Amino acid sequence: MFRSKRQLFFDLDHTLWDYEACSKETLEELWVAYNLDERGVPLENFLHKFSEVNEALWQQLHAGLISKDVIRNDRFPTILAELDVVDNTMAEAIQHDYISVCPTKPYLIDGALQLLETIAGRYHLHIITNGFDDIQSVKLRSGGIEHFFDEVITSGVAGYQKPEKQIFEYALAKAKAEPEESLMIGDNPLSDIEGAYLAGIDQVFYNPDNLYCPIKPTLEITSLSTLIRHL
Repeated sequence: MFRSKRQLFFDLDHTLWDYEACSKETLEELWVAYNLDERGVPLENFLHKFSEVNEALWQQLHAGLISKDVIRNDRFPTILAELDVVDNTMAEAIQHDYISVCPTKPYLIDGALQLLETIAGRYHLHIITNGFDDIQSVKLRSGGIEHFFDEVITSGVAGYQKPEKQIFEYALAKAKAEPEESLMIGDNPLSDIEGAYLAGIDQVFYNPDNLYCPIKPTLEITSLSTLIRHL
């Protein structure tokens, strides 16, 4: 299906690097380290509130309503306050530790390593991510996949963020690629799929959770192993 493609652009979090698994393990460790149980916060409540607040903040980011600094600075104060723990010193310490520890976790999405090993050498592989600039390389090294990629384009370096088409145009220029020979693979229907569509790049929507997509992607898959058959 994609025999004419030479340049593959991947999202990182939720597409290759298993953000949910890495984040959950980190949060469990922080819950213990900061004795949140003694502050009346059950682990399940801590995990649920993080997921709720974090997802809402990232949705606002993708919609262009907030900056990444808001996520970094406001996330844990909001989480703890909504769990009736008003302690800004603790919130700042947890935020610092979360940012430091979570990227060092090694977990990948099922099938990611097999996919990269199978297609390495046949395509030029790149990353396009809205994630924090200073930790994306840590995630790639922690997952053992850094060596697969020629270019790692972050929104901070590009000056634009997905779904703005300018970040895709920046990525094409960095990779010396043309839109028609390129393919974007990602899990977010707005930032990855609609963004690539607006930049004239074909898209693979990795959609294990059956999310709604505002446009019809070039290909939709529920597992990364499925993509191997199309490349």
